[in-house]
Amino acid sequence: MSMESEQKQSLNETVENKGVEAEAIEIDCAENTVGIIDVEADKIESMGWFIRDKSFEGQVCNAEEFLEEPFFLEVEELITSIDELKEREEFKDIYSKKGSNSLYLFSDKYVTENYADMLVMVEEKDLLKMVADTVRKESKTYPRPTSSKLFTLRPFNLSKEQFDGVLEQLKKKEEYKDIQESKASNGVLYLYSDEYMTKAHANSLTEWLEVEQRQNP
Repeated sequence: MSMESEQKQSLNETVENKGVEAEAIEIDCAENTVGIIDVEADKIESMGWFIRDKSFEGQVCNAEEFLEEPFFLEVEELITSIDELKEREEFKDIYSKKGSNSLYLFSDKYVTENYADMLVMVEEKDLLKMVADTVRKESKTYPRPTSSKLFTLRPFNLSKEQFDGVLEQLKKKEEYKDIQESKASNGVLYLYSDEYMTKAHANSLTEWLEVEQRQNP
């Protein structure tokens, strides 16, 4: 195992052991202004700017990136630095999310929590969980079925072949049995979770969202 791999594994274990949770970290940033990274000036502030710059570009920051250039932090130093970042009064819009494989950080000035959830799933490349969790969240929150076209757009960027493959695998796994299909009269496929929506409700909304809404603006 390479030194970099050992560091990343150690980071995951340390984060797990210390219970780093998804909570607000404060950073005071000018609106729509991308920071200039100067690691030597103030390490903690530089980390904040780096996270914010990633969010400005529509990305989450994997904490493991701080193990690499230009930061080159050691694992324990990284955990301590994240803790210090949380304590600074001026850091206000940086949040962290614990994924299955790593810790991710983002600025809610540029990335909403919902979008950050999607970005984390994309980063972790668990396509089945990514699709299922997105569908479940929309079915529960709004509630509404999810257009299959959503997964061809950013941040998912799945090809039709990839999506079709994911859909076939979802049907075969017991843990995703709540993910159901609904098809509009124009043939566009939507997905919903029957834990949160009935078939009749999902079918009605699918037709409205895909066909009727456009006919009755």
